[in-house]
Amino acid sequence: MMQDYTRTATYQRAMHDNAVDFKDKVIMDVGAGSGILSFFAVQAGARRVYAIEASSMAIHCQELVRTNNLSEKIIVVAGKVEEIAKHIPEKVDAIISEPMGFC
Repeated sequence: MMQDYTRTATYQRAMHDNAVDFKDKVIMDVGAGSGILSFFAVQAGARRVYAIEASSMAIHCQELVRTNNLSEKIIVVAGKVEEIAKHIPEKVDAIISEPMGFC
């Protein structure tokens, strides 16, 4: 997704333009991959984001979160969304995802 500038910029702009929907909210990013949507949610004002990723990309996502000093805001949870409820200790206000291309 990050290589598709138009699509990525559209997601970022949509979150920025609707920041009132993210401000101080708890967000779940399903299929987070690199975590780019999680980062955009934090930029839009999210209080916390749970980045859910079932693949080994979770390791890379965690490193990006740590490198950008966002470990207090973005919590990477490795696993399938169906199996991670015990790792989410609070109510989630909204779910974001970028499911295009998934079969």
